[in-house]
Amino acid sequence: MKSVKRVFIVTGLICLNIIPAKLISQFNNQHKNYIDIGIAGGTQHHNSPMLGVYGSFGTFFYAFGRPSSIDVRVKELYIRNPEQQGTLITLTYRFSLIKGLYAGVGGAHGHQVMIGEFLTHTGSSIGGTNPHIMHSSGYNVEAGYVFRSLIKDSFVGLYPTVQVAYTHLFSASHSMPNVILNAGFKIGFRKWN
Repeated sequence: MKSVKRVFIVTGLICLNIIPAKLISQFNNQHKNYIDIGIAGGTQHHNSPMLGVYGSFGTFFYAFGRPSSIDVRVKELYIRNPEQQGTLITLTYRFSLIKGLYAGVGGAHGHQVMIGEFLTHTGSSIGGTNPHIMHSSGYNVEAGYVFRSLIKDSFVGLYPTVQVAYTHLFSASHSMPNVILNAGFKIGFRKWN
């Protein structure tokens, strides 16, 4: 197991050295509000792969002397074992560590319904009113990196992002740990007021 971890560490360091220095992140310049879109994949428990998409909206500000942000993120996921559709909603406070590296903590709420029920009653499943939905709530912790904007404009910025999140949900009968890797783009906008 140690050799596998070392291979991942060495591979990560090599990848970081291949990325040109001008792509290394900086803190969000003048873009104070954002939406974030991308793909998500991971696992629920240790044997149930998940794949889907996510979207979020949020805002940047300073708190405790550090650049921070808060956002609402929604992930729509296909869960393989057993086949289910899941919606994961998180409200997360993030704080900047070094340049584009950040960490965050917040709350989470999840809906899961069997795929057959989702396909039969799609509207009520998405809306969260289907009586067969399993509701759960818990917490979310995450770490990620925001790269430098690909667009040099004072009004809008396009920032590639990567993030890993651990979300632990609790329902009446059991708990559900989720590890999810997100990759996408943060679209930043100039301050709206």
